[in-house]
This record gives sequence, structure tokens and C-alpha cells, in this order.
Amino acid sequence: MTKNTKAMSYEERIAYRKRKKFIRKIQIYTEMSLIAITIILCGVLIVSHINGKNDKSIKVAASEEQVVEAASDLKEDAKGLKVSSKADDKEPVEEKIEEEEPALAGVYSAKDSESTVEIGGDVVSQSGILINNNTKEIVATRNAKEQIVPASMTKVMTVLVAAKNIKEEQLDEKVVMSHEAIDYSYAGGGSTSGFVEDEEVTVRDLFYGTILPSGGDAAAQLAMYVAGDIDSFVNMMNEECKNLGINDTTHFTNPVGFHNKEHYSTPYDIAVIMMAALDNNICKEVVTTKVYNSTATNVNPEGITISNWFLRRIEDKDIGGQIEGAKTGYVDESGSCAVSSMVTEGGTEYICCTAHSSSSWRCIYDHVDIYKNYAK
Repeated sequence: MTKNTKAMSYEERIAYRKRKKFIRKIQIYTEMSLIAITIILCGVLIVSHINGKNDKSIKVAASEEQVVEAASDLKEDAKGLKVSSKADDKEPVEEKIEEEEPALAGVYSAKDSESTVEIGGDVVSQSGILINNNTKEIVATRNAKEQIVPASMTKVMTVLVAAKNIKEEQLDEKVVMSHEAIDYSYAGGGSTSGFVEDEEVTVRDLFYGTILPSGGDAAAQLAMYVAGDIDSFVNMMNEECKNLGINDTTHFTNPVGFHNKEHYSTPYDIAVIMMAALDNNICKEVVTTKVYNSTATNVNPEGITISNWFLRRIEDKDIGGQIEGAKTGYVDESGSCAVSSMVTEGGTEYICCTAHSSSSWRCIYDHVDIYKNYAK
């Protein structure tokens, strides 16, 4: 309870006032201290809030920068391969480079040996060669590296190039025989496969139609299927000549074998092409087949039967082994010519090529004589 100052003496009033002043000072100082403390606390909270916000911003910015760096580190090159741009920080990424197909010049070739002989006897062909395909040695030769007109032996290269540029599953794809392919063969005087315009045949049929009956229409259609047009396919044939190392002595202008002064080869080169063909599964299957029945088509529901007459005519001849595969050819400028392969009873594989024989039968007998006299 507050004391009544009227009842106080003068000294008591003085003391009371001093006491009250002192208490008031304490209250003021306390209030000021509380205010100061409040201000300090508010300042600390504000500063802490600001610093926390800045830290979060810094962390976010750092994260964004890392994302940007990570995105820039992984750049796709023209082939879609991921390559690191930080070569100093990380181990270098090995780029995937497609290996170029090695040149085949050394793989498919043959050389003379001390035992190489000149072809003689009853052989009529003006030029020819016999190669031991196991040892890659030239066994017998006659004008083997002189220029010849390859005629339809050209088609061995045609099926080789086609086989190397398709996948095996494409063999059963349907292709419509075009007027362009049939007219191309007809205009050049080529033989036909037996297929007709607008007939839906398989790619496999085109391979067999090219080799067995020597169909110029099948060869032209196969070329267009593989390359889009015949000229582009011919470029591919000549590129394969480079791969085989025979481009200085062999050049093609068409996939059929029509005569042209720029369409030439040698018996040796044709034998080299046959070597490569025998190493290709699709080609070997085709050139070693005697009789083939084509797939059912919209024109021929039961297919057509085609034959390799060289193989059928020589199969009963005694040559000390088994004729494996063959392709014949003929134009006026080449005479009868052929390339064939034979496996002896001992398992040695030989390749023979002849040109400028007097007839198709004489050409066959030339191969019989060469195998019989020189293959061991």
C-alpha cells in the first residue's frame, strides 16, 4: 500500500522521493536493457534468416551449376556417342571407330612356284589357269594374265557384291520383276532366267536366276535391288575389284557380262573373284547348286526349275575329284569361257578358268583335261 506523503515529515518525504527516483531509474534501465536485448535478438534472427536464405541460394546455385556442368560434360558426337569434355579430370573415353574392311588383295591371290607349268595337251582354250586354292599357288597357266572378255563369268562378281551388301534374312524378301530389268537384258542380248515381268520372286530366286541359267534379267533386277540402280551397282563391282587388288586388270561396265571395250578381265582375275565367292556362304551355295526350284509366285504357283548346265554336263566325267561350282560365259568376242572349282579325293580345292574355247562342250572338256592332268 502506498504511504500517505502528507503525514510524512520533511526528511521522510526527501528519503521517499530519493527511493522512488532510484526505483524509477532501475525500471528505466531494466526496460532499456530489455529493449536492447530484444533489438539484439531481432537483429540476430534477421541476420540468421538472411544467412540461411543465402546459404540455400548458394546450394541451389551450386546444384544448378553441377547440373549444367554435367550436361555440358556429356556431348553427343556426330555418331551419337557420348564423349566426356573433361579430358584432364577423367580417363579418356575411347571413341568407337568402325574398322574399315581390310583390303583383300593379299587374301585372294596366287603366285607362281617352281612347279608351275604351261598348260598343254588337248586344251583348246587360248588362255587359262589352274590354282591350288589351299596353297594359293598357280599350278598351270596359259596366257593367264592377258586381257579377256569375261562375258557371263562377270555374274560371279555380281552375286559376290550382292551377297556382301545384304543380310541373310533379306533372301526371302519379295521383289517384283520390273520391265526395266527385263528390257535391260533383252536389249543387250542376254539370256533370261525364266521369270517374267510383274512376277513376284524372292531375292534368293534372283541369286539362283543370275548364276544357274545365267539370267541377265535376274542379274539386272538383283543389281537394282541392292544398289537402287544398275550404274551404282557397277560402281560397287569396281570398288570390289580394288578390294581384291585386281582393279588394274579388271573393270566392269555392267552386271550381266555384255561386251564393252571397257568391260574386261583376265583368267587369273576371274579365278581370284571365284576364290572370294567360295568364301561367301550365299555365293558358295548358289555357284555349287546344280538344280534349283524357285519359290511359288503369282505367275508360277509351283515355281520354275533351273539348272547349272556346266555342272550337270561335267558331273559324270572322271577328273579325280568332284566338281564343286561353276559359271560359264559366251559372247562372240570371248568365245566359250568358264570358271569352275573342284575338290580332289584328297581334299585339295582347285580353281580353273579358261577363255576363248571353240564351243561350250569343248570348254567343259578343257576343264576336264586341266583337272585331270594338273590337279593332284
